[in-house]
Amino acid sequence: MFPDPGANSGLVRQAVRWLSGGRRQDQFSLYPLLSQLEATIRSRPGGAELSDALEGAKTALFSSLESTFGSTEAKAITIKLLNLCLAKNHFQARDTVLLSRPIALVFDPSNSCNLACPGCVHSTQAKERKWFDWQPGNLNAARLAAFLDRYGPTAISVTLCNYGEPLVNPETPKFIRSAKQHLMRTLLTTNISLPRFDPEAYAESGLDQMVLSIDGATQAVYERFRRKGSLELVLENVRKLVEAKRKSGRMTPVITWRFLGFEHNVHEAQAACDLAKQMGVDQFVGAPAWEVEWDDPEIRPAPMQPFQVEFNLDVYKATARNWNPFPDSLDAAAIDREFQARFDPVEEAATEIRGSTCEWLYKNITMDAGGRIFPCCCSPRPGAELTFTTLSPGPDSGTATEIYNGDMFQKARRFFADPPAYRREAAPDARHPFCVKCPWDKTAMPDAADMRNYFAALSPRIFDPASLNLLSSW
Repeated sequence: MFPDPGANSGLVRQAVRWLSGGRRQDQFSLYPLLSQLEATIRSRPGGAELSDALEGAKTALFSSLESTFGSTEAKAITIKLLNLCLAKNHFQARDTVLLSRPIALVFDPSNSCNLACPGCVHSTQAKERKWFDWQPGNLNAARLAAFLDRYGPTAISVTLCNYGEPLVNPETPKFIRSAKQHLMRTLLTTNISLPRFDPEAYAESGLDQMVLSIDGATQAVYERFRRKGSLELVLENVRKLVEAKRKSGRMTPVITWRFLGFEHNVHEAQAACDLAKQMGVDQFVGAPAWEVEWDDPEIRPAPMQPFQVEFNLDVYKATARNWNPFPDSLDAAAIDREFQARFDPVEEAATEIRGSTCEWLYKNITMDAGGRIFPCCCSPRPGAELTFTTLSPGPDSGTATEIYNGDMFQKARRFFADPPAYRREAAPDARHPFCVKCPWDKTAMPDAADMRNYFAALSPRIFDPASLNLLSSW
């Protein structure tokens, strides 16, 4: 068991010895602390006992990290580690009520899109037939601030897109910078086919990776899927982004050209890869496309093996260096508030683990530009009960734990933990989450590699292979 935060014993003394033993501070491993933390959580002590143990772990971790990373960064790493270990245990135990918060965030800077690709909420048929419950509009800064204030300090990554085109919102570069103030990895996917594009803003935003969705090397092939898109405009914007990145002297964002393989375009995959190399992007990814025949029967995925080509071998080094691009503008107030907050465990009866569950319910939370909170990245259909709640810009919409443990989140986790019991206990007129009939893959980001890369970037000595394996083995 971890000592009380004020006790001068146990792991706190061990941390002090590590810091004062005459060795470089980055030569010790956090594995002893992390393994004892995991063992303590797994033993599932009572509420007050677990709270005391987590406070002790917080003190020991912070003491071990402060000299290397500085106070605010060390606090941020500490609360992210505690949150991840709690989330991992909740997932493995199939808990319904979580003490942890999401370790990865997804939000749409804009619900709008300039294209009409088949199989998307923005396709021509989808809009005409009202297949999806999706309204246009841009995310405002106040709503994003409320979202990041609740979930930024404890998360390790954020994806700035789901069903909208993030570049539609001119505030997106500022949103990226706000996310980096919480020391999260940042990624967005874009069609980059907009006439108004500010490459300098994205080159200087702190963005870690920009994935470009470009599925062709000629206009005729490209526009078969990317409806309303202009390949000439896309390539011009790519050139501008590469040049802006060069002028800024930054290695990020890592620019990834992603090519989805369909029957109509797979013959151009090599030409697209050659073009990507010529233009100076960092990576080319070829991936099999998903089924969209329900929307357009003439657009069919090809039996394509996924592949990745690295034109820049320093991609990992680039994202590692970009962990904290703005050290003077961290959201120290939010990080300190979360660090000072004491854990308040909720007693919950143990569940009998029944097979697999959904990683999204323990790793992620998703918000659209209108503030609707979803458990995952599924398409919102009318009456599908995918909207679990709505986050208002102010403080009245609930705390982070209240939202993440809301009625629909609890029902979804309970269904996976014990489907027969869920069905027996459900009221006849109950509102059921979409999860009870979800047909989709239930794996979520960040995966093991993402978690390993995030912490390994901080220090490969402190986060040695044993530590990384412990954190990422879900």
